[in-house]
Order: sequence, then structure tokens, then C-alpha cells
Amino acid sequence: MIQSPIKKLLVRKVGSNKFLKATGRWTKKAEAALNFPTLVDAIHTCVARGLKEVEFILRLEGDSEDQCFAWSLT
Repeated sequence: MIQSPIKKLLVRKVGSNKFLKATGRWTKKAEAALNFPTLVDAIHTCVARGLKEVEFILRLEGDSEDQCFAWSLT
């Protein structure tokens, strides 16, 4: 089995600084957010929930800072 280099992968609502929880609700606390195992899982969840404008907050193993990628489903 291949080990994922993803240390952290969160979904954040654009413009609100709220993160998606496992319950489907939003939270202001990043530590309470759902940490997705893969980008495919994060995208699938966004599509299934009808989320149109989100950002993916990503940190890879060995990195010291988060990267942010905007995603819009139109």
C-alpha cells in the first residue's frame, strides 16, 4: 500500500473562514474539521453536498505551511 504524502486536507467555505465537519456542518475551528485522506474524497464530498465555492487547505508531509487551492463548481 502506498502511503499518502497528505498530512492535512480540509475544505473551507470561500469568504467565511469556516471549515467542513464530518457532520456536514461548518465550524470556525480548523481542528474540528474533517481531515480528508485524499483530494478525490474531498472533491467527491463537495460535489455530493452541492458545495459550489470552496478552498482546499492542504499540507504535505515535510511542509511547514499550508497551501490553499480555490475550487468552484459552476
